[in-house]
Amino acid sequence: MNIDFNEIPTESDLWGQFAQDFMRNLGFNIDSPLLKLSDDSYEFCVSEQTSGKFNWVPFKWLVCCRHKSSTRLAVKESEESEAIERIIRNKVDGFIGFYSTSASSGLLLYLESLKAKGNVKDYKIIDSKFIESYLITPGFDLISSRYFPNYALGRQAIHIYQEKYLPICCEHCKKDLLETLYTSDNQGVVVRLRLRNADQQTPDIITKVYFACKGECDEKLQTKYCQNTSQSTASWSFISDIVIPSAYLERIVALINQISRDGVVYEPDALETEEYLIRALSQRTLRPPSAGELIRTKRMLINQ
Repeated sequence: MNIDFNEIPTESDLWGQFAQDFMRNLGFNIDSPLLKLSDDSYEFCVSEQTSGKFNWVPFKWLVCCRHKSSTRLAVKESEESEAIERIIRNKVDGFIGFYSTSASSGLLLYLESLKAKGNVKDYKIIDSKFIESYLITPGFDLISSRYFPNYALGRQAIHIYQEKYLPICCEHCKKDLLETLYTSDNQGVVVRLRLRNADQQTPDIITKVYFACKGECDEKLQTKYCQNTSQSTASWSFISDIVIPSAYLERIVALINQISRDGVVYEPDALETEEYLIRALSQRTLRPPSAGELIRTKRMLINQ
């Protein structure tokens, strides 16, 4: 599902607010408030730390926000003809065009000429394709749901609870099945290999748990793990099903019942994978924690 930038109205400053939140999420410091220009565009300044020979030095950017998705027209050179004056007035090092469409070839040539003349140290264009490529990645879900609610509808956002994001990667092709969960080509599954014992008094053994793309990747992995175990059977669960909160809870309960009531035995690596799956799936199924809850959780983990 592609993002419809028209969800942000053109007759307000929301595109500028979105630009500020987006740049903040990229790691930039917001150095100035949003300023409306005479042509109804907006601008603000951001900074980042760059590496010098002996220390880190600030690099300041002027961000110009133009929302033209309703027209589908690229931003022209004439629309940024006063860029040099604004760059000088704001005492910045670089220029960023934050556009809901794209930059025309004429504008790119103009910005390149400013760089060649030394009027600006560097320039970047953040266009619709660049923005969309970030909005579908972990860490940008809250921004997506805030500014593009129709796009976010039906998607479970990724919230990072651990120190870092936990991917669920296909063991064969290495594609992140959690990050790409809502793309059209995602058929991610969790596969359990169970060794069934003929003796009913002897519990079954879960020998392997792995993640895979349904089809070719899974078939290759089954061939790899089941070639010498004719009694081994496989069961599949689609990741898109078990991120549903109620299904996620039932899976945890079923795992506890299997081990405690049914006596199913897990090989250590298989159980470790199940534990990892619970943690990774929580990033899409649980509500986002508050700042205080995150601090409290970290303290509890340290105490344990």
